[in-house]
Amino acid sequence: MRLIGIVGGVVLAVAVVAVVLVALVIADPSAEEVVRAFRDEGLEAGEAHQVDRDADWSFVPKTYEEQVSFSIPSAGERIAGRVFTFESGEDLEQVREHYEGFGDLFAAYVYVEGNVLVQIPGSVPEEQAERYGEVLQEA
Repeated sequence: MRLIGIVGGVVLAVAVVAVVLVALVIADPSAEEVVRAFRDEGLEAGEAHQVDRDADWSFVPKTYEEQVSFSIPSAGERIAGRVFTFESGEDLEQVREHYEGFGDLFAAYVYVEGNVLVQIPGSVPEEQAERYGEVLQEA
């Protein structure tokens, strides 16, 4: 009887470890990992910096966990893309709606994979912007 209890405990421990490992493998990448993937794939991702939510004066909803802004030099001196990560899809949707709600006035390309959102300014050529979306899906 004691052997059955030991075996049951071992099986339970193995199952817990397996679940944790699967969660780690399918976890969303960090914002910095996404920017690194852009660079690795030859996309423009110049100077990058973390945006502190408390110091973020933009009108972007502050539902994100992290935000990294990166320059896109060929699109202009002050043109930057952004990578956001979120705790939930609901939090992500608020930022997605923010960017998609501008229409033509401040057009932006928005790409989503899991709980990661990438925003590329509308001044970037569409073909170039789509590459950022493709790399996000692979990250």
